[in-house]
Amino acid sequence: MDRRRFSLALAGLLGAPATAFAAGYPFLSYTQDELDKAYDQRNWAPNSAEVIGRYAADSSAVRKKYPPRTERYGSSDAETLDIFAPAGANSLPVMVFVHGGAWRSLGKDDSSAPAPTFVENGCLYVALNFANLPAVRLPDMATQCRNAMLWVYANIGRFGGDPQRIFVSGHSSGGHLCAVLLTTDWSSLGAPIELIKGGVTMSGMYELYPVLLSARSSYVRVSAGEVAALSPLRHLDRIVCPVIVVNGDRESPEFQRQAAEFASVLAGMGKLRGRFVLPAKNHFEVPEALSDASDVLSRSILEMMKT
Repeated sequence: MDRRRFSLALAGLLGAPATAFAAGYPFLSYTQDELDKAYDQRNWAPNSAEVIGRYAADSSAVRKKYPPRTERYGSSDAETLDIFAPAGANSLPVMVFVHGGAWRSLGKDDSSAPAPTFVENGCLYVALNFANLPAVRLPDMATQCRNAMLWVYANIGRFGGDPQRIFVSGHSSGGHLCAVLLTTDWSSLGAPIELIKGGVTMSGMYELYPVLLSARSSYVRVSAGEVAALSPLRHLDRIVCPVIVVNGDRESPEFQRQAAEFASVLAGMGKLRGRFVLPAKNHFEVPEALSDASDVLSRSILEMMKT
């Protein structure tokens, strides 16, 4: 689907829910209960607690093997990042990872596990930390992530990274924030418009309208204007780099739908670098593919970074 057709379809879709809601269907053919479940991945992943526990354990093991350099990019204690770099790094491509956690949990210490895939293959890996809800609002989280990217661009050369080869990835709510970064007008922030050279969005949400019709609205409180500003599908003209879109085939129907629509429009724009639907993977298992350098997704990402 090209951008014009998608824009028309989106406009029609966003005009429909008022009528649908009166009939008991807040969005598409979902009842309220079905929509709530479609945006709560725990309903589709009975092992979610186990997998999330692995994030922390695997990340701890990686930090012992490859102690990172922790730097502050902002004024608050939450605004830090971990830099993993191979010995003697010099002008190497950089992968920045934005963690998930439904915008309200996890941090950089849960995001170290993929580092060896990059460090052992001639790249830097940067795990972002930022404040979560409810300590800050969602627009503030996006601002912190943007500030982190600006810091990386200005400083990563001191750690052996190439500021002209910065890539960004993210999972779940981090996949959403990754897409927000990809649709940021960096020139308005005093940086090159092509600050990001490629993206990997994993299991993200790219249009917030249906998300905020679900039970997530109980803790994600944003205005209509902020919904528009933070919905990447509404700012596709700002994407200037190739993007890889990923999800698992055992994710909820809404996450699968959002990934498919995002990938379809990117393909129509000529910006889709790759489309991966990971077999037999639920939402929480998806980012673990990055911890295996031999995985087809990891190989594709490394190829993009070194092209």
